[in-house]
Amino acid sequence: MLGEVGGRVACDSVVAPGSGGIPESRQGSVKRDNSTTKRFLAEAGICEGMHVLEIGCGGGEVTRLLAELVGPSGRVVALDRNEAALPTPPAPNVQFLAVDITGDLKSLEQFPRGSFQALAGRRVLMYLAEPAEVLGRLSEWLEGGALVVFEEADSTLVPGRLAPLPAHDQATEWFKSMLLAEGANPSMGFHLPATLARAGFHFAKVRGEAVIQGQGSQFPLADLLTMMKSRIVSAAIATAAEVDSLVERLRQEASDPTRVFVSDISFCAWAHTSGGTAASTGEPDPRKRR
Repeated sequence: MLGEVGGRVACDSVVAPGSGGIPESRQGSVKRDNSTTKRFLAEAGICEGMHVLEIGCGGGEVTRLLAELVGPSGRVVALDRNEAALPTPPAPNVQFLAVDITGDLKSLEQFPRGSFQALAGRRVLMYLAEPAEVLGRLSEWLEGGALVVFEEADSTLVPGRLAPLPAHDQATEWFKSMLLAEGANPSMGFHLPATLARAGFHFAKVRGEAVIQGQGSQFPLADLLTMMKSRIVSAAIATAAEVDSLVERLRQEASDPTRVFVSDISFCAWAHTSGGTAASTGEPDPRKRR
């Protein structure tokens, strides 16, 4: 398999539009490591006792991480437009809601304004035509000094390798073309800080980490391409037969464990709403959480 750098494996970027993860029904056969996301969230300031609003939750991968970080004294309300993708809540302090965050937000009226101390999401802003506008509308439900943290994929600087890997290079281009065809922004990572600022938040910090192919707990490109086959074909990027052929070539090319291939850069940026200590210092608010 292609190698891993620095002992870390980051998350793959290409999942379902507006979704924070693969459907729960697929998670038994396809696994990935979410330690990078958990580390990003913890560094940004997600902590025990927080009330968190998550958008684009999909199958709940990030939701589970948030629930672990906030603990039983905290709460996570996770939103996704696709009701069919919503899983069974993994803990009593988790609530899933089917909400189209680009449309009517009446479903959120059950929560008083200022109910949440954090707004979070992974790979959802890249699918929004006006991400800053959406975040601005959701800010009504955030308290003063609340944390806003998002992780987004970016393919601006990839592929990264010492020598060409034709099959991996081709798959990377297909994924990028697919995202563009679906109206997504493949460079959302670089746009994250400015997006948060345009939404009216006080930008704090940004981090970036290479997504290295290989090591099993990561989605290998061959598996990812198989998952995305229908989307590739629907976008008229390749035929089903061409996808199958590339999958086989990817598996052959990935057989050398000494090769390193960067398929994405995972960016995480965070900011704060106005008011509170965090907004003025750019650091997590030390106030006692609910």
